[in-house]
Amino acid sequence: MHVVIYAPATLHREAWQALLNAQPDIVVAGATAEIDGLTRLSADRAPTAVLVDVIAPDPDIVRRIRGAAPDWGVLVLVPAYDLPLIIEMLQAGVTGIIARDETVGNLSRALIAAGRGEVVLPPAIAGKALSVLARGGPVEGGLVEPLSERETEVLRLLARGSTNKDIAQTLMLSVRTVEAHLRNVYGKLGTRSRTEAVLWAVRHGYVTAE
Repeated sequence: MHVVIYAPATLHREAWQALLNAQPDIVVAGATAEIDGLTRLSADRAPTAVLVDVIAPDPDIVRRIRGAAPDWGVLVLVPAYDLPLIIEMLQAGVTGIIARDETVGNLSRALIAAGRGEVVLPPAIAGKALSVLARGGPVEGGLVEPLSERETEVLRLLARGSTNKDIAQTLMLSVRTVEAHLRNVYGKLGTRSRTEAVLWAVRHGYVTAE
C-alpha cells in the first residue's frame, strides 16, 4: 500500500516517514505540506492512502484532498473518538478516523484498509455515526436486484464497520471472494462506494446502532 503523508509540520512529516517506512506492506511514497502536490507523490493507479496530521482536524482539508485525489483513501488523525467530529469528517468525505493514542500496528492496518477504500471507524462508535448520517444522507432507492444470502451477510458485516479481512475471517472466505461479493452488492444497491453501501444498509435496517 502506498502512503502519502500530509502534515504542515516538517518534524511530523519526517517522523511519520521514519516510522511507517519500517512497517510491512507499506510504501511511503512521500510527504508534503501542500495539498496541490499530493498526486505527484504516488505512482499512477497504485492503491494509496493519505495520512492527515494537522493540529485541529479540518473538514475543509479533507474536501480539498478528495478533490485532488478522489480515488485515494483519506485517514485523519484525531485527538479522541468524538462522535460529532467523526460525523463532520465523514460528511466531508474522509475514509477513516484514527486516534493519536492507537498503536502503530493499528495505524498500519487502518492505512491499508483506507487505501483499499474501506471505511475505518472504531467499532464502538461506527453504528451510531453511520445511523446519524443515514437519517440525513442522500442514499435512497430500492434494490436493483435481490441480494443473495451470502451478499446479505457481507452487507451486514460491512455496515458494522468490519474490514474485508474481518468479513473474510468471520464467513471463512478469501478476501478476494469478499471483494467479489462487495462488487455485486454495490451493483444491486445502485451505490458507488463502500460508504454509500453502508449508509444504505443502515437506512434500510440491515444494522442498528447500539
